[in-house]
Amino acid sequence: MSDAPSLESAVADHRARNARADDVARTALALGMVGALGEELLALLVASSDYRLVHVGVTHPIGSATSRFRPWVVGQGVVVADDAYVCLAGPETFVPAGSPLRAFAPGELLEAARIARDCGARRLVVVAPLDALLQMSAAASTIASADEIELARMGFESVLIVRPTAADDTRPAGRWLARLVRAAGRALADIMLPTYARALSAKTAARAILEAARNPRPGVTVLGARDLLAIVEAKWPDLAPKRRKLR
Repeated sequence: MSDAPSLESAVADHRARNARADDVARTALALGMVGALGEELLALLVASSDYRLVHVGVTHPIGSATSRFRPWVVGQGVVVADDAYVCLAGPETFVPAGSPLRAFAPGELLEAARIARDCGARRLVVVAPLDALLQMSAAASTIASADEIELARMGFESVLIVRPTAADDTRPAGRWLARLVRAAGRALADIMLPTYARALSAKTAARAILEAARNPRPGVTVLGARDLLAIVEAKWPDLAPKRRKLR
């Protein structure tokens, strides 16, 4: 029998150390940190005093310039984390071909959640961007899929699902007419949409997400763009978007 510690014993030891020293900062697991929002959230996690180190899911081994940033090839070896952050990347998310960061599509939500659970995470934060028009529907603030229902059954102490407004699709639109229609749609949406439904900058959205994650509630909580805007207006009012009016 191998003398190597099992994942279960590693998790138990980690939790015991935290129980003996409540003032020790937590550890985080960051999965799917691609696109502008994922990159901004990762930067905040690594810089945050909330975490002494952040395990970051990658596709192949890479170096690290700081001891707080711990690249982890997903599925290889054992990492232990208190909290897990999962960013889901839709088709509009630009991911450079050479990026080492492991992306997770919306259909891979449960796979990412199982990875987080296997790493011992008790708190799960899921970032699932939502189209601006859907921010005005019930989907923005309720559990919206069978996969999200399953999250409630996976044993996490708290699950926070955050639905920021999805950023504009920056992929090439092809023909000039398609580009014209896209540009006109963006301009109209910027004027006609409620302020809360407009996309925050990636940095501002990431700050609001991390702020929301600092106060976890038992069970499953869903926050839409309206909730994120309320956080921004309360904490950083100068960063809140301003309503543009027709002249």
